[in-house]
Amino acid sequence: MAYEVRFEKQKFQKIKSIGSGRVISDYELVRCEFNGCDLAQFDDPGLGLVARNVMAERVTAKRSFADGVRFEDVVVDGFATPSVMHLNGCMFRRVTLRGCIGPVMTTPPNYSLLDEMQAAFAAGIEAFYSDADPDVDWALDISEAEFEEVDLYYVPGHLVRRNPETQFLLHRDRLSRVDLGSLSTFAKIAVDRFEVTPFDSIVAVTPRRSSYFTEALAGYQELRDLGVAD
Repeated sequence: MAYEVRFEKQKFQKIKSIGSGRVISDYELVRCEFNGCDLAQFDDPGLGLVARNVMAERVTAKRSFADGVRFEDVVVDGFATPSVMHLNGCMFRRVTLRGCIGPVMTTPPNYSLLDEMQAAFAAGIEAFYSDADPDVDWALDISEAEFEEVDLYYVPGHLVRRNPETQFLLHRDRLSRVDLGSLSTFAKIAVDRFEVTPFDSIVAVTPRRSSYFTEALAGYQELRDLGVAD
C-alpha cells in the first residue's frame, strides 16, 4: 500500500480539525504522538468526514477524540492512550486493529447534540452498515489485537473479524433463552449493551492486557455455553 505523506516520531499538539465534507487520506504515521488533537464534525449525519488509506504504527493519543468520522481502509498497529479513547458516532469500513491497543470504546453519536441530530446520526450509521457486504465491507478486524480495555458495542458484530478464542459474537435474538438475572457480572455487562445499541449482534472482547482478563473470559464463555454467543 502506497502512502503520499509519511510522518515519523512527530508530536502534534492541540490540532483541531473540525467539519465535514473532507477526505483525509494517504498518510503513514510511525511512532507519532497526538496531544489534545481532535478530528470531528457535528452536523453531517452522512459522515462526510472521511479518514481513508491510513497506516498508523505505534501511535500515542493523549486527550484526543474522534467524533462523526468515517474510517475506511485504515490499519492501526499498536496504539497507546493513557485514558479511554472514545470514538463517538464513528463508522468503520475495512479497519484493522492489531498489536497492543490501549483503552478504546465505540460509542453512540455525541450526547451533546440535539435529540434530532443524535437520531439523524444514528440513522445514518445504521443505514451505512445495513448496506454492507460482510465479505467485502467488513467493519473491523480485531483478530490480532491485544486490548488493554475495549468496548465495541456500537459496531454490528457480524461485521467484525475476530479471534473466537477471546472475542465473542453475541446475538440479541438469543437472549430470551436465558435467565438474565442469573448471569455473572461480566456476562450481564455484555448483554446489557443491547439496551444501548441498535444492532442485533455485537462482539464482546476479552482484553488480554487487562487485570480482569480471566474474569471477563469466564463471563463471555458462560454466554457461549448458554447459546447467546458464538
